[in-house]
Amino acid sequence: MSDPGRRILYVPGIRAKPSPDLHHEVLRKCVIEGVRRADPLAAEALAAAPDCLHLVPWGHLFYPEYRDLNLDAAGIDGLLAEPSPRRATVGEIFQPRRRLATLLHQLGDRMPLLINWLADAETRINIDDSVRYFDNRDGIADRIRALLAAELQAAWAAGDRVLLMAHSLGSVIAWDTLWNLSHVARPAGAAGGIDLFLTLGSPLGTRFVRRRLLGARASGARRYPQGIHRWRNLAALGDLTALGHRFADDYAEMLRLGLVREITDQTDLINPFRGAEGLNVHKCYGYFVNTITGAAIADWWGEGAPA
Repeated sequence: MSDPGRRILYVPGIRAKPSPDLHHEVLRKCVIEGVRRADPLAAEALAAAPDCLHLVPWGHLFYPEYRDLNLDAAGIDGLLAEPSPRRATVGEIFQPRRRLATLLHQLGDRMPLLINWLADAETRINIDDSVRYFDNRDGIADRIRALLAAELQAAWAAGDRVLLMAHSLGSVIAWDTLWNLSHVARPAGAAGGIDLFLTLGSPLGTRFVRRRLLGARASGARRYPQGIHRWRNLAALGDLTALGHRFADDYAEMLRLGLVREITDQTDLINPFRGAEGLNVHKCYGYFVNTITGAAIADWWGEGAPA
């Protein structure tokens, strides 16, 4: 049984992921470790409620096979064993090569016509996958959003407080799902609401994504999803997907319209995940174990604790 009153829904990002059972297991380990680094008591409570964390897997609809978890195992073990990022990691983030890549991606964000010229092979794959989602080819986006909508409706029906956590393209899926529930499936708004919307390495601030979101052509309140009480956005230094966008600025109209109580950003996280190909500051596991992410979850958890 889930911990009464609390439910964490996690929407993963782009690229194939491990099978849901394996992915959930490692996700839970990393989330609990991040919370432990911020608030050991909250971590104990979270660990004692194994069913409160719900993975919303969608890769099986999009990719032909699951990712081999062994490819990331050493990197995950390193994250769980290392209490803080090494100085070498910080130095590597600011290497000229990485700084140049960031500048080129920022230029491509400002001038979309340059994207095809500036993008490397990995970025092109991500763009192609994103376009496949945005084009809703063969109804793929509708089917993906239906998975999250079902989880949200189950949480609201149970009367749970919801923390909706999403990484990378998962934040786009979360946004579109909430918009659809607000203005199409449930015109009166997303019943129950989202207590905390926690976005990690999100591209929701980029021009490429913003002009393709559901509601992008609407105006006023119809442009945005309803029911988000608080929005916290976290991004790592050097994350080429997030590009350091500050959502309190990008979505300031939501605040003016009273659609969200607060939007906060922290865009200087250190993501120390290091896999077989070296440092990957966008990798989800590195976000999970970060003390800042852990503190956000712990704070939300504590708000629902009995007096």
